[in-house]
Amino acid sequence: MNDDFFNWGDSVTADAQEFVTLMPGKYTGKVTKIEKQRCESNGKMNGCPLAKITLEVEYDGGKAYVSDNIFLARNLEWKIAQFLHAFGLKEKGEPVRADRILDSMGKSCTITVFCQSGKDENYKTYTPEEVEYNLKHGIDVFCKIKSYEPLSETVNASASDDSEFGF
Repeated sequence: MNDDFFNWGDSVTADAQEFVTLMPGKYTGKVTKIEKQRCESNGKMNGCPLAKITLEVEYDGGKAYVSDNIFLARNLEWKIAQFLHAFGLKEKGEPVRADRILDSMGKSCTITVFCQSGKDENYKTYTPEEVEYNLKHGIDVFCKIKSYEPLSETVNASASDDSEFGF
């Protein structure tokens, strides 16, 4: 008997997990889970290792979880560096091993969450009602914590300032 999957006649006893939609903006997130995975080759990228990062965010009196993939690909080295810098695991000009990503577990940083529609590749501000229907959410920026309070302002990603990253 294999407990990894259900048979058609098995009972499902777990309840559905509640899904929280984050509004675009800046939040403080704490890394709660890191999964080592592998990206399969597709039209955009060759297969490579990746770290699926899950962060816990305080939101609207509760907790929300947001995930992002850190691809260990040379053309995305800037994102690996941004992630490591956000947790104080890499300083400017200092080479570090990619496995330092694992040292972010339990640490916090500031993240910028975006929402855009699948058709609209330009960043835009959405109302709470529109966010429900524009399902392409993600983390746009990882940066060091400046404040432990979430900012209520919506961020326009096209107006990002590199000084925020310490570079």
